[in-house]
Amino acid sequence: MSRTTIDYGIDLGTTNSSIAVASGTGTEILKNNLEADITPSAVYINRNGNLWVGHSARAKIGDERAEGDLHLEFKRRMGTGYEYAFRASGRRMRPEDLSAEVLKSLRGDVAQKRNEQISAAVITVPAAFELHQCEATKRAAELAGFRTALLLQEPVAAALAYGFQRVEAKAYWMVFDFGGGTFDAALIRSEDGTMSVVNHGGDNFLGGSDIDWAIVEQLLAPRVAKEFGASDFRRGVERYRYDLIRLKAAAEAAKIDLSRRESTLVEATLRNVVGETVTFETELTRQDITRVATPIINKAVTIAQRVLSEKDLGPSAVERLIFVGGPTLAPYFRAIVKQRLGVPFDFNVDPLTVVARGAAVFASTQRIAPAPMAKSPARTNRFGFELIYKPVGSEPDPLVGGRISVPTGGTVVGYSLEVMNQQSKWRSGKITLNESAAFQLNVRAEKGVQNVFVLELRDPTGTLCETDPAEFNYTMGMVVDEQPIINNVGVAMADNRLGIHFSKGQGLPAKSTRTYRTAGGLRRGESGNMLRIPIVEGNRDLADRNILIGSLEISGENVKRDIPAGCEIEVTFAMDASRMLKVVAYVPLLDEEFPSKIELGGKVRQPDVAILRAEWARERKRLNDLKGNQHLADAQAVQKALQEHDTSAATQEIDAILGHEKAEFDAVLRVEREILEWKIRLDEIEDRATWPSLVKEVDVKLTELDTLAQQNGTSEEKARSRTLREQVAALIGEKNAIRLRTKKAEVEDVSSAILFRQTAFWVNHFDSLVACQSQMSDAARAEEFIRQGREAVAAENVVALKEIVFSLQDLLPQQALEEAQRGYGSGILG
Repeated sequence: MSRTTIDYGIDLGTTNSSIAVASGTGTEILKNNLEADITPSAVYINRNGNLWVGHSARAKIGDERAEGDLHLEFKRRMGTGYEYAFRASGRRMRPEDLSAEVLKSLRGDVAQKRNEQISAAVITVPAAFELHQCEATKRAAELAGFRTALLLQEPVAAALAYGFQRVEAKAYWMVFDFGGGTFDAALIRSEDGTMSVVNHGGDNFLGGSDIDWAIVEQLLAPRVAKEFGASDFRRGVERYRYDLIRLKAAAEAAKIDLSRRESTLVEATLRNVVGETVTFETELTRQDITRVATPIINKAVTIAQRVLSEKDLGPSAVERLIFVGGPTLAPYFRAIVKQRLGVPFDFNVDPLTVVARGAAVFASTQRIAPAPMAKSPARTNRFGFELIYKPVGSEPDPLVGGRISVPTGGTVVGYSLEVMNQQSKWRSGKITLNESAAFQLNVRAEKGVQNVFVLELRDPTGTLCETDPAEFNYTMGMVVDEQPIINNVGVAMADNRLGIHFSKGQGLPAKSTRTYRTAGGLRRGESGNMLRIPIVEGNRDLADRNILIGSLEISGENVKRDIPAGCEIEVTFAMDASRMLKVVAYVPLLDEEFPSKIELGGKVRQPDVAILRAEWARERKRLNDLKGNQHLADAQAVQKALQEHDTSAATQEIDAILGHEKAEFDAVLRVEREILEWKIRLDEIEDRATWPSLVKEVDVKLTELDTLAQQNGTSEEKARSRTLREQVAALIGEKNAIRLRTKKAEVEDVSSAILFRQTAFWVNHFDSLVACQSQMSDAARAEEFIRQGREAVAAENVVALKEIVFSLQDLLPQQALEEAQRGYGSGILG
């Protein structure tokens, strides 16, 4: 019998990967050709172009001839434009290309062990993965030959493996997924056979690899430098790169060894320290490892604590903590988590394989879309069944429906259908079929087994007919309610507000449409003229305090007429359960739709060190300017906060990474996030210092709106004015500066809407633009627009005057660079 459900689940990990298959109510890890449960995520290519994956590739770490031809830990760079170079062969591969090779290897293991060519699988990704990283994972699956690849969040997979056959009225679990390169903490609620993610936190740059590098940088590299007199032996110095990779491999081995013993000998062959090959040996103790690992583990625990506190829950509310990832096997690791988090552990799952097993459980709930099949004489007597049902559920009497197709094109009138449970021998009783050939019935399932239901179709004479499929399966077990959206997703607007389309925690799939206005005009036929809609992901109110993941761009070459400033544009987001995003912009003025041709990630997610250094210099200047400001509110406390921020560990780390002569790509990706968090913390301090002046500014804007609304506003605008004053009062009470600024922009929007209806406003605005004529970029066009504008004023033609005002605005110079960068250069407003 061919599979009707996907059944195969893959944990595509930073350090190691594995594949499992669902079988009945359990799962089986499929071993590779070395009879190992896990396959290292490593790729080696020799000078002839021959490619190795897994253990044989990783074993090349110590081989001098393999330098530049072996790559590891490429998962962290998924969705970026980075290319890995293989020196001997000259090949260049993206992170998703390398991940595809790992996936091919796992597919090959299935073919070897089970003689099955699979084209569908569930592949796990960290919950903290952003949209461009999910999309890259999907591309890797396609490159590896998977026709169907569903993405599942790793914590959800782990929780499914743990709770699939558990029956609990209601319980909270926490998944503590500390893998090789990423960390996820997920609060899971189990209730009556259904599992849902209540809250999540994570870090894509926190994992076992960071502990390994900490061992190298804090323990091993200083000893190497001292023993061999290499004072510059450190990360970021290009000639030591491969020695440091070998040292990191030795650190990882020592870390694993020290999970079972108190001390171990570290040995590594170094080739570039003194210009010749030397052997480095030193002793490490568990105490050494614990000391350098503790700050890294504490970062993970802090995230887990925040996940609980955001839902007003304490450790006592959580029944069990499920560990995921090899590093969590270490006694010192568990001791730190136990001491700081205080949630009981569960030891019934293997942290190394629980994600693959959970992926397989989820795969068993996902039906395979049948591949198109050509009709053949051998199959003409089979009646096709298009079944509609859930392969896994908590109900003992699930509903099954469907429709029957007759091979000869005839009818099933007079036929009967009966369903039998192969295990219990329960029978549904015969159902008489009519012309519609549709049916619906409840079947009876048993707990603790995979129920196989046989389809018995009989013709009017009682003769049993062949059916395709002949049977279907149903298992009573826990199911996932919905996979949640991990971060807010939306568009950056030109005033740096965030237009949220999907909110954190919202269930998938999801769809959202919002209407915006163009901030400037778009002229038909001009290739350099672009309407940009930046797509961002994150949970901050200011657009540029979130991560830019892509942009939808409409070129002047692609529009059939000019689009003026202030023109409506409808933006629709659609996201499926695998977090694949589609964005469409519709311009009512043109009655035209612009499907997204965005590429999430790629060049967008390839930060430039020079740009980051310039940005860091601007932020340091902002901090210093604040420190030098003698007119700040709450000056003593603010100055203390600024000094602490200036000397913080984050500041020192950013300085160190950007100070390297050649910063590693992973470090650059990490420092980009750290600068963003650093800016957000400085925003908070600055908001505290400027709070009184902000309150005064908002009050002035509200007073202006009150006057405009009373004089010229509609009843709705008058009501909106009163509501905004109430909302502002609430935000002042909360002392929420960011949202107060956003509310100030809303006040200005309502004021603008009233003003824009007034003829006098457009005449005055036109006059102010005429006064700026000397600054306009095209003198001839400016002169012509001004002539037309004066004619429009004389004729009291407000519609024509508006168009001319927008055209004149387009001729003015751009705002200062820093202001232009707010909102990621968006071309739309709310």
